[in-house]
Amino acid sequence: MSGALLWCSVAQASPGNDAAREAMESAAEKELVTLEKRPFAKAGRGELSLGISTIASDIFLVYMPVTLRGAYHFKEWVSLELSASYMGCFTNDVGDNQTRAAGQGCMRFLTPTYDNLIKRQDETELRGVTIKEYQVARFALNPVFSVFMGKFALAGEGIAHFELNVTAGLGVQIVEMPGKTRSHIEYGASFEGNLGAGVRFVFMNFVGLRMDFREYLFGKQKDKGLGTASEFSLSVSFLL
Repeated sequence: MSGALLWCSVAQASPGNDAAREAMESAAEKELVTLEKRPFAKAGRGELSLGISTIASDIFLVYMPVTLRGAYHFKEWVSLELSASYMGCFTNDVGDNQTRAAGQGCMRFLTPTYDNLIKRQDETELRGVTIKEYQVARFALNPVFSVFMGKFALAGEGIAHFELNVTAGLGVQIVEMPGKTRSHIEYGASFEGNLGAGVRFVFMNFVGLRMDFREYLFGKQKDKGLGTASEFSLSVSFLL
């Protein structure tokens, strides 16, 4: 049974505990892999993560922000995380009708819904269709709770560690708004809250692969009411 996986917790065998000793000797003879406590600790260590995200909850736009996260682990299951993401433009060119997207150096894309809307309307009617707010950047502070930890082996070779976490936090969102003229751009900021969950895989005891989900709730700048954004991100992290 080479390569089989055995999940067990065996008490230390005393000299007179023949059954426990025989079980451990049998596992060694069969080359069974046993799962032990992980050989590294997170408590008292920092972590840096860099990743790419997607926000596809807007009917007209898909955002592709770059996200940087820094965290400090107070305990194995509790950490405090500061995150910053950017999805704005690298140019001041507002483009036609201020529809600033990838063609103007922005980290966002117009959806087929908007393209179909353009095809069905002439230029005069299109002037009344304006994207009033563009998400540019956000900053958030979140406590993160690792509610479940475990480990696994692939084909009996090597052991990787994983954990599931939940989080809730507060932050600030920066938005870009069309001004009174085509060449004028305004910026605004609003507070927002977020809820999230994620999974982290750790390899070589310090390199991680993260997948996170965040749901943001924020106040709109141009319109009354609240807006939402759903974000999925994939990141590489390093324990310091």
